[in-house]
Amino acid sequence: MTLWPRLPFHADETLLSYADRLSILHTGRGMERLVRDLGINTEHFTAGRGEAVLAFAEAVGLPVNDAERASVRVFQRGASFRREAISKTFLSPRAARYCPSCLEEDGNHADRQFRLIWGFRHVARCDRHSTWLLAAARKDEINLRLALGGERLGSPRAATPEPPEYLAWLRARLSGGACLGSSWMRGQTLEQVLAASEMLRGILQHGHKVALTKLSPEQVEEATDIGFSIYSEGPEAIEEALDTIRVTSPATAVQAGPLAYYGKLFDWLDRRSNAIDPGPIRDILRDHIVKHSAIEPGTRVLGVEITERRFHTLYSLSTAVGIERPRLSRLLKKLGRIPSSATEVETGNMVFEVDKTVPLIEAFKTAIPLHDVPEYLGASQRQVEILYRVGVLQPLVPRAERGAVRNVVFGRSHLDDFLKRISDLPALDDAAVGDYHPISYACQRGAGRFEDIFGDILEGQTLAFRHSEKSGVSAIYVDVRSLVSIRKSA
Repeated sequence: MTLWPRLPFHADETLLSYADRLSILHTGRGMERLVRDLGINTEHFTAGRGEAVLAFAEAVGLPVNDAERASVRVFQRGASFRREAISKTFLSPRAARYCPSCLEEDGNHADRQFRLIWGFRHVARCDRHSTWLLAAARKDEINLRLALGGERLGSPRAATPEPPEYLAWLRARLSGGACLGSSWMRGQTLEQVLAASEMLRGILQHGHKVALTKLSPEQVEEATDIGFSIYSEGPEAIEEALDTIRVTSPATAVQAGPLAYYGKLFDWLDRRSNAIDPGPIRDILRDHIVKHSAIEPGTRVLGVEITERRFHTLYSLSTAVGIERPRLSRLLKKLGRIPSSATEVETGNMVFEVDKTVPLIEAFKTAIPLHDVPEYLGASQRQVEILYRVGVLQPLVPRAERGAVRNVVFGRSHLDDFLKRISDLPALDDAAVGDYHPISYACQRGAGRFEDIFGDILEGQTLAFRHSEKSGVSAIYVDVRSLVSIRKSA
């Protein structure tokens, strides 16, 4: 047998608000009286315990699903809402704020409903009337009648005409309708989306040490609104925001860590979100830290151990390659990895990608000076100078960089690749030795310029062979008469 008569239940009303209205109808007193008369523990019902909510729904003829969706389960250290774990401050069942226009439309005192959406910390306005929510006289009451204290409703205070985008998204999620926003947010909880949005813009707008709890409701709305526009675009937009947060950090010390670079965002994700999963923002920030900081292998970053080094600082790079820091700094400037005008502090704060920088330095340590290249390549000095001039041979220090003329050195691997291309030529048959001559001889006999013939050979446009008893450029043999006749007919 269920309670009769019934009151219509509104989907945007809290279960506690509905229970109070129903109790006034049947007992003339507040919610606790009706709940006790139904044999339900009032504390359990107020805390949103499942068995208490179920018993109430069955007793008053309310669909169980509607009752569960309108209640907030409160634990000692946290809460949950619609099977989503949330923090107590994110959504409160207390009637701390209200919209006077909505309550006026409800009619009599006994018909006033506390809307579920008013309990969210990130909701500062009534999106129906574009007015700011007003603070109730008694903020700790879960009962709207008691929270208002019998006083007259406050006067509506107009907000900006256009409500924030995140409010439309939140209302759509609460109503179970079509989910607005990008698809990547659909698997995330309400708090994961709104808390991350607020934090991103809060730091961008108010600095790395922002105290979000001290912001006014209007400031919270502004931060969440702009942050939501970033967050809803997905990981790439979030990474761009993290770039800005890192660049605008006041950190200048060489040993500055993630807390200095990302401020309250890192503090929140590292220390203050253990009870409530913050969502993908934690993984995105970790990747950003690893991408832009020289993290030692074995270091735990936001709960995950980093097993592989991706970046070096100048100090760690010096140890890794065995070059003293001052000399290494000069070398990196020559290689174009450090701006020539960079100060010592700026250089100390830079990071260098392991996969690109270490091989480059190792190549420099084993590099071959220009004056030793002819012997290494089996070529004359003039041939090497020509290949260097036309760009076939590339020095480690770019030719346009400062110091390139004084430090013309070539990576051993680069020269070995050059020699391999020659060794890949077909071997010269002993019977045909008399018909072929070295490339230098061909140039002297009018076959063409050395760089042109050499280039055509590498591109497969000129047939050439490799003399098995010689090496490098001196091993290249060509048909001189054929080349001379081709040039004369051209």
